[in-house]
Amino acid sequence: MGCLQASGHQVEKTPRQNMPEGGATSPPKYGGRDADPDKPIVMGKYKMSCNKSDCLGEGSSSICRKGVCLETGQEVAIKVYKTATKSVNSSEEIRLQKFKRQIQVLKMLQEAFVVPKDQTLWHPDLAKATPSKLFMMLLDYSKDDKGEPGPDPTDGVMYVITEVAQYSLKDYFALKREKNKPLSRESIKACARAILLVVAGLHAKGLVHLDLKPENLMMFNGRLKLIDVDGCVPIDSEVSINDSSISFSPCYCAPEWARFLIDEAESKIIAKPHLDVWSIGITLCELVTLDAILKPMYGNFLRNGHSHREAGFLFMDWLGHITRAPVPKSIERFDRDFHKLIVESLLVCDFTKRKSLAQCLSDPYVVESGKSESPELEGGEKVVRQARQRFEDTSSKAPLYKGTLWKLNNDGKAEDATHWLKRDMWVACDGSLCYFSIKENKRLVLLDGIKISGAKVTTLPSAAREFAFRLDCVNSDDHEKDISMCFSAESEQEYQKWRSLLSQASNLEGAMQTIRLGGAVADELKQFRLAVKNRRMKVGEDTKDQFAPIFKAKLWKVKAEGDRKKVDDWFEREMWIAKNGALPFNTVTFRFGV
Repeated sequence: MGCLQASGHQVEKTPRQNMPEGGATSPPKYGGRDADPDKPIVMGKYKMSCNKSDCLGEGSSSICRKGVCLETGQEVAIKVYKTATKSVNSSEEIRLQKFKRQIQVLKMLQEAFVVPKDQTLWHPDLAKATPSKLFMMLLDYSKDDKGEPGPDPTDGVMYVITEVAQYSLKDYFALKREKNKPLSRESIKACARAILLVVAGLHAKGLVHLDLKPENLMMFNGRLKLIDVDGCVPIDSEVSINDSSISFSPCYCAPEWARFLIDEAESKIIAKPHLDVWSIGITLCELVTLDAILKPMYGNFLRNGHSHREAGFLFMDWLGHITRAPVPKSIERFDRDFHKLIVESLLVCDFTKRKSLAQCLSDPYVVESGKSESPELEGGEKVVRQARQRFEDTSSKAPLYKGTLWKLNNDGKAEDATHWLKRDMWVACDGSLCYFSIKENKRLVLLDGIKISGAKVTTLPSAAREFAFRLDCVNSDDHEKDISMCFSAESEQEYQKWRSLLSQASNLEGAMQTIRLGGAVADELKQFRLAVKNRRMKVGEDTKDQFAPIFKAKLWKVKAEGDRKKVDDWFEREMWIAKNGALPFNTVTFRFGV
């Protein structure tokens, strides 16, 4: 997106909404000038559009809109920080910290490259690279009375003004998936090199991103650039699980990051470039697969969990203990040299053996791609930029969207208007499609998130209602039938909103949710750690028969935080396979082995 934004799903009041009401005799004031309510003037020189169509993205702590510089006529992106409220999962102090960090990092990134002390983070091509062609350009920002980055004195709001992006790699991949048209070999090589060069440049400047993914790599007038740098931290800095200024995405985080979150013994982690290297390996795979390669595994945990948060924790528990990256066979079939780069340099579970991105720029596969700073994406295609609604994975039960839909009766005919029924419906935070049943006077789930995952949303021609569409859910269970339902929105705007949300749900967008450290997440992670430790339950008197053994013997088990290569970390237990399939043990009869 053309401007940075914070993660989250709560919709808070923006400065536009906080403006005092006024009629013809009392026009609203904004940025020190009289202004059109839909196009207020901010910082005294930028006209900002408040139309929904010009919203580039929104999070819990900020909203990004299109704007125009009144002095030059240049189109800009205006990131507006919201005022902290009880419903925003961030304090004003954290908000100001991220704001100042963003300004500092954006300024630093535009400085000329200097060879770092760590030679593994440097490549000769960086000396020829122009920083403004690799990183999003900062144009302006709000300053306090002392001239320091801070709230604008006129309205007390913080702003960041940047250049505008056309679309993200995530948008581009979505277009390719929709058209079932993979990228050409030439485009993949060029794009892979551009991605490596951009993030290698970040590391050469002594920074680690911590939340790299296709969504944070955007095209600016034909050039691929890195965004969302307000979460960047200096290399070798210590990151705590309580640091609420840090965000990450489960399907792109490295195994060692997952262990840092899940394992109680690792409450802190040192920010190193190898954390980003893994994320880039996952991202490069998407050039071939057009979707996150770990999303199916996340989906497996979602099917067995109770929420995206729980599925995310279970997923990270799995990720933190893998010894080999689950790279799809399609990567090797596509190109053996590309596959070698992925499995031998980037997606290496032992981070001490992972190569730096600067070293990867010398890989034979990358060298063959040429010296272009930007990827040569296939032309002739209009990539539709999606407004980034970054739903932070919180424990809130608030729906992602609520509105009205017409539903076609199960045996109804789409051409018959009398076969359509109007219902209040919403998409829950777990991706389920719900409605209110007047007959039963309760809220019901029409389609749960699991069934919607993988579904296809298509238009419904020749229907009695204008904005009709069909949702086809293919059931992976041979014992259950596929599901097909027809709906209709009441307007074009509602139609686009419903289709977008259901498409996101069908594509397991929950796997892409950004999680912010600190606060509730830190507490929930502690509870999850305890739950992982105490997955075993005591056998009660009323359930003894269910746990009666059908086979009993002694097994050696490694400690929860033990090293399986160390003899002293193993202990012997009497265990058995019970009638109900459980694996119980006797807590009294174990002893440590030697």
